[in-house]
Amino acid sequence: MTHAMLFFPVPKESSCPGKSRRGFSLLEIMLALAILGGSLAILSRIVDTGISAAREARDLANARMICQAKLSEVLLNSTGGFTPQTQPLTPVDSFDSQSTTPFEFSVEVQPGQLGGILLIRVVVEAQNPDGGEPLARYSLVRWMIDPALGLEELEAEEEAAREEAAGMEGSA
Repeated sequence: MTHAMLFFPVPKESSCPGKSRRGFSLLEIMLALAILGGSLAILSRIVDTGISAAREARDLANARMICQAKLSEVLLNSTGGFTPQTQPLTPVDSFDSQSTTPFEFSVEVQPGQLGGILLIRVVVEAQNPDGGEPLARYSLVRWMIDPALGLEELEAEEEAAREEAAGMEGSA
């Protein structure tokens, strides 16, 4: 069995007798601190970007849910025979109880390209508490038959007439 011997290099003596080199020089420490500071600055920018992107995504998701709920509300009211009305920006509560962002919605009703058709546009904005541009904006557009035309009544009358005709054929 042979044993390998390990040799470690012996540090050379300093050119100045009686003075040995221990630790880092001031230049090395300053360079390391500059690199650390630059890295921390870059990391803080990345974290800030991530936080603002997460906030924007949360606000957009809330705006989408509010927009869908308001559009459903308008459509549900129209099934009762009420013609949808244009509504200016109105404050609305968020679905997220932890959100401190104020939201506003508006409803725009326009006649469609064809007679008897309405264009319904619901817009929800996440307002910037500091003022300025909204943080997020989401809108939905829906085409619907104008309830003022009375088409539902016509369909009900036609159905009643069909049932009456079917009843007369059955009794004859």
